[in-house]
Amino acid sequence: GGPVTCGSLGSAYKLTEPTLAAFAAILRAAPASRLLLRNRTLDEASNRAALLVRFARLGIAAERLALDGGAEHGEFLRTYDRVDVALDTFPYNGGTTTAEALWQGVPVLTFNGDRWASRTSRSLLLAAGLEEWVAADQAGFVAAAAGVANAADTPERLAALRSGMRQRLRTSAACDTAGLCRQLEAILT
Repeated sequence: GGPVTCGSLGSAYKLTEPTLAAFAAILRAAPASRLLLRNRTLDEASNRAALLVRFARLGIAAERLALDGGAEHGEFLRTYDRVDVALDTFPYNGGTTTAEALWQGVPVLTFNGDRWASRTSRSLLLAAGLEEWVAADQAGFVAAAAGVANAADTPERLAALRSGMRQRLRTSAACDTAGLCRQLEAILT
């Protein structure tokens, strides 16, 4: 019911300067939105402070950010209860992080990267039938995230998507292990 919260629960090493610049551009374009970041390195006060400085240099005030440290895996996954849209990192996309966000019902926004490690989330989203969450490029990624954060119908759209996400995944190519095995067998024989 409040402002849209974007989130990224990826490892700290994935918070590259281009990733943070894109996240900051999204927050500037959607002034009511917030960003939640969670990873084990944020257990340390010095790491949180350093990240706040990085965002301040990009024009983002600390009160727009939630920085959470590590947690037991179940609690970590419950973090997605506080995230409306997950933002992918680049050039190193999420793999497990993307799959877990989707399984928890949270759409992940990504874009077509320039290398294999930049297309992992794209592959998962396409296999899950969520192509509308794949932007063509970084500018499209920022625009799409800002559009979701600023749209009046976002709460209803996200609630509908979230309510059917696991079933969508279960019946998609993203979870079709038998189909994947058949495809690999065909390649190898």
